[in-house]
Amino acid sequence: MPKNGMFAAFSTYQHIERKVHMALPPDSIVINRKRNSIIDSLFDSDEEDMIVSKPRKPKKQENMEPEPEQESHRAMAMHILGIFMALSSLLLLLSLISYTPKDEANADMTIYDIISVLKGDPAIQAKSDTTQNWLGLFGAVFSHVMFNGTVGYFAIIVPFLGFLWAKDVFFSERITSKTFKFTGLITLIAILFSGLFGTMQLIIPKIPYEWSGLIGQFESHVLASFLGKIGALLTFMVVLFLTITLGFGISIKTSVNAVITAFMNISMIVDRAIDFAQRKKQTQTLNEETVEEVTSEVQSSFAMLSPDTDEEPARIIRKRTQGLSKNENIIHSQSDQVPVIIRGNELLEDEEPMFVNFTRKQRPLPKKTEALPTVEVPVKKEVVQPKHNLTEDEPLLTLNVQDPIVNTEDMSEKEIAKVQSMIHDEEIDYDAPTLDLLTQQHEHVIKVDDEELKENARLLQEKLRTFKIEINDLQVTPGPVVTQYEFVPAAGIKISQIENLSDDIALALKARGIRIIAPVPGRGTVAIEIPNHNPSMVLFSSIIKSSKFHDVEQRLPLALGKTISGEVYCADLSKMPHLLIAGSTGAGKSVGINTVICSLLYKMHPKDLKFVIIDPKRVEMTYYGLLRNHFLALSPDVDEHIITMPQNAVAVLKSLCNEMMNRYDILAKVGQRNIVDYNTKLKEGKFKDSELELKKMPYIVCVIDELADLMLTAGKEVEEPIIRLAQLARAVGIHLIIATQRPSVDVITGLIKANFPARISYQVASKIDSRTIIDGPGADQLLGNGDMLYLPGGAPKPVRIQNSFLSTDEVENICMHIANQQGYTTPYMLPTAIDKSSNGGGGGSDSRDELFVDAARIVIRHQQGSTSLLQRYLKVGYARAARIMDELESAGIVGSPNGSKGREVYLESEMELETYL
Repeated sequence: MPKNGMFAAFSTYQHIERKVHMALPPDSIVINRKRNSIIDSLFDSDEEDMIVSKPRKPKKQENMEPEPEQESHRAMAMHILGIFMALSSLLLLLSLISYTPKDEANADMTIYDIISVLKGDPAIQAKSDTTQNWLGLFGAVFSHVMFNGTVGYFAIIVPFLGFLWAKDVFFSERITSKTFKFTGLITLIAILFSGLFGTMQLIIPKIPYEWSGLIGQFESHVLASFLGKIGALLTFMVVLFLTITLGFGISIKTSVNAVITAFMNISMIVDRAIDFAQRKKQTQTLNEETVEEVTSEVQSSFAMLSPDTDEEPARIIRKRTQGLSKNENIIHSQSDQVPVIIRGNELLEDEEPMFVNFTRKQRPLPKKTEALPTVEVPVKKEVVQPKHNLTEDEPLLTLNVQDPIVNTEDMSEKEIAKVQSMIHDEEIDYDAPTLDLLTQQHEHVIKVDDEELKENARLLQEKLRTFKIEINDLQVTPGPVVTQYEFVPAAGIKISQIENLSDDIALALKARGIRIIAPVPGRGTVAIEIPNHNPSMVLFSSIIKSSKFHDVEQRLPLALGKTISGEVYCADLSKMPHLLIAGSTGAGKSVGINTVICSLLYKMHPKDLKFVIIDPKRVEMTYYGLLRNHFLALSPDVDEHIITMPQNAVAVLKSLCNEMMNRYDILAKVGQRNIVDYNTKLKEGKFKDSELELKKMPYIVCVIDELADLMLTAGKEVEEPIIRLAQLARAVGIHLIIATQRPSVDVITGLIKANFPARISYQVASKIDSRTIIDGPGADQLLGNGDMLYLPGGAPKPVRIQNSFLSTDEVENICMHIANQQGYTTPYMLPTAIDKSSNGGGGGSDSRDELFVDAARIVIRHQQGSTSLLQRYLKVGYARAARIMDELESAGIVGSPNGSKGREVYLESEMELETYL
């Protein structure tokens, strides 16, 4: 570089640095970066402190110019070294991930054996040909040494650290200090993990040696000789815990709280598993005369921990709704403006509180009941007060649900299978969930500012007039989330002209989610829905308290939310009769499903309703597993309360189809057309002369949370029973609620869509998805957070509703309230979907291979179902091993083939195998 150019650049640097120095206050000249953890220090710059000081004098010219030839040679050497390090790390990674214990015999080689490979020794060549490692003998030897001679499987960190070192060498031309520190921390954690698993091997010898390696074995034996096995295990756990928390800068207090919470959850799961095992064992051995005595002994641990439910007061639900009176015109009549009228709900009178009691005996009424909080009406400063407080002398509307009394005769053996899944004979004392289980907070109704309504109306008129669209009779209906502007277009205006202006109106009003309804069905008007700047939240408790929810004409009421005019909207699932829900992630679909299920839990008794819940995501419906002995219907073919596996979902749907056909057989024999007529006449005792032992049929609601995942994994196996249930199950009280976040035509097929007339759409990604779910646009313009369009069956246009909000804590409170009560001794069982005439389960033992039992023990011991495993341990050929594996699948011991992975093993111990056989 020329001297003049160099000094000019240096002078510029001095000038900039002087500016920085002068701009900074004296207190901030030294900036100390506080390190919170080792990891924070790893990603800091090499200089701990940045000091802004006076510029240093420039060095001599000859020292500032490096030798270009020497520098280029060094950089090239470091680049080549980094590439070779990355290549070596990649080869080591491939050898480690392709490790298999089958190569142990081939990996036991000396240096002379390795040299013999080059000489073409046939014995060594045979070993090389049978090696399964991707890198041949080298990979088998190296992975064997790493996994068995070092820290076990945790040696997998070596190639990843090699990649990190290669990156530093290639880009920085040196190994940075943070890489050294990070390598040391990860290596220490791997050594501690190997010692932990080595100590666990002393307690549980079945743990493979590769989990600890030689170093872990050495650590565990040394520490166990001083502290014993348990002491060594606890020491390794504590030291590992402190190393991870301090090394990664995690708060020790937060980590301890997380560990305690995890242990509490695990203990709860173990407690439930033990409780389930006790129930299953005792219900199989006891007869009908001793069921009542055993029930108290095998009550769930949740019921033992909960307070006595008999001391709870009677449940009183007050129903009080309030409305807005009509406001004055917000735009005065002028020569060039259309008068605007704000419409609201008329003031509703207070209603008497409703007493809901599902118990067999009349409970004593409380001496005094707390009045629910009132809400101020924003338009008029009036508060709707209750007419009077309840006292002991006032009569209450009671709803006593009684079992039908029917004189029946014993069934023949042929008819037992037909009604084996009917409702239980036993009666339970059940208290419905109450409002105190929900979050006690006021529904904050935010009044839409009149000035905002005026301005929006003015902008709307001006924008439409810009496109030569004149309007008349503009009326405004403010709602909790959106406000509807409804008007009559002038003569000669085409509806299509208005429909195409949604983006222009949104631009003028600076709003998102503009939806145009042209025309409004039955009104002869056009409506434009514009979001409010300050939306109000609709609480689930406000819907439960409304009179519409307690309408006796609705058999399966669903509390959907409030319309744009603020009116409570409830729908009857029995009239839908099936519901299809779609919405993208975060639009409120999961909250909507919870409100649907919980609204039925608030309304129905366990003997009138059962749920079949399929949750492929495994996390959304976990709490409803607590309702096993109250509201859940289970299939004997699966061992899950909340169905998560696709193959179990197929089995449950087929069981529902069998349940549907069984119910149709019963209805045909008693001459009834639907479940309502059957249950009504059964309660009136009109089937006394029937030869069947008839029982009440409960409604069954099947909830599928994610149809797209099931269609992707099961496809036709899932679609066929869904279509069959949607076509036929309505009359026998079986209803489907299916939700998906991807409403494409390959998920919602034509047959599925044709049998689901009632649909709900939350916000979706595109207009194509909107047309798929509700047969028209609009869902892509929704606001999210529970904003939805509900299309009733046979309706020309969907209804816009703001879904009520129900938190996860409230769902947990409702489920725990029900689970803490005494449920039925056994859950409601659906008929099996397995053909008993086929050789399944324990049948067909005479035709099994003589090595069947030995093969079953091998796959259970290794928890891996593969044909090669049977070949290796039973010393049989592939054909026979494959035939034995098919027999194990038919017997229900292993699952179906899973590609390159081994089959899933359903039994966990040989003791279970002996019981099964």
